Amino acid sequence: MAHLPLVVIGHVGLATDHTVTGTKVAVGGSGYAVAAAAAALFDEQVGLAAQMGTDLEPAVLRGTGLNLDGVAVLPGASARFYIHQFKDGTRSFESDLGVASEPRLDLFPESYLHAKHVHLGTMPPRQQLTWLKFLRDKGSSAKVSVDMFEHFVATENADCRAACDLADLLFMNQVEYTGLYGADAYPKSLVVLKCGADGAELVRDGMEHRVPAAAVHEIDPIGAGEVLAGVFLALHAQGLSEESALRHAVAAATSSVTEFGVDGPQRTAALARIRSEVAGPCNYLGIR
Repeated sequence: MAHLPLVVIGHVGLATDHTVTGTKVAVGGSGYAVAAAAAALFDEQVGLAAQMGTDLEPAVLRGTGLNLDGVAVLPGASARFYIHQFKDGTRSFESDLGVASEPRLDLFPESYLHAKHVHLGTMPPRQQLTWLKFLRDKGSSAKVSVDMFEHFVATENADCRAACDLADLLFMNQVEYTGLYGADAYPKSLVVLKCGADGAELVRDGMEHRVPAAAVHEIDPIGAGEVLAGVFLALHAQGLSEESALRHAVAAATSSVTEFGVDGPQRTAALARIRSEVAGPCNYLGIR
C-alpha cells in the first residue's frame, strides 16, 4: 500500500459560528476543516485521525475523498465548538471536546505513521505535545506541522511554545506570533503567517514572502485559516513549492470567508479551480 502524503490529526464535531452577519451550526472542527480542504484536491491521499461521538453520523465524512481509517466513533458526545466573532475583529471561544477530550493513541492506524506529512490542527497544546511525542516515539519520520490558536496562546502559552519548538512547520496569525515570540525572537521553523484580509506570509529567519488576498465581502471568517492550511499542506506535500502552494491556499481561504462554514459552494468551486490548475495537461502531481 502506498504511503499517504498527508495525515491530519484533529477534532470533528459541531461548530456554532456567530458573526456580525448571522449564526450557523454546521459540522466543523479543525481536523475536519483542514482535511476536507486538502482531500478536495487529492482523492484518497489525505488521512484523518479523529474521535467522534455516536451523536454525529459518520456519513457526514463520506464523499469527502478522505481516507477514514483513523476516524473512530466512540460512545458519547462529539466535540462542540462555540465561536463568536465581534465587529472589532476579536472573538470569543468555548468548547466541549466530549469523546475527544483525551487522545486515543491506540486508535491511530499504523499505516499513518508512514505519512510524508502529519498536521496537528488547533487543539489544546497538551494534546499537540502528546501527539508529537507519540509520533517520534513510534519512529515516524514525517514532517509535522502545528496550528496555533489565540485562546490557547493566551491561556497556555508555555505549552504552545513547547509544541512550536518541536514542530517543523507552524501556522499562526500575527497575534499568536507576537504572543509566542515577541518582536525580536524568531521560531526555528518555517511559519505560515495568516494575515486575514491581507493574505498570508511565509516567514523564515525573519525573511518574509507575502501573498496578498483579493478584496471580497466577508460573511464568515471562521475556519478560513484551516482551509488555507489544508490547501497549502496538500499542495506542498505533493511537490509544489512553498510559494506556489501559499498562493493557491490564500485564494481558497479568501473564497471561504464569503460564505458560512468551511464547505460551501464558493470554497468548493475555488478548490475545483485549483485542482484543475495544478493538475495541468500532464497531471504531474498524480491527481486522478
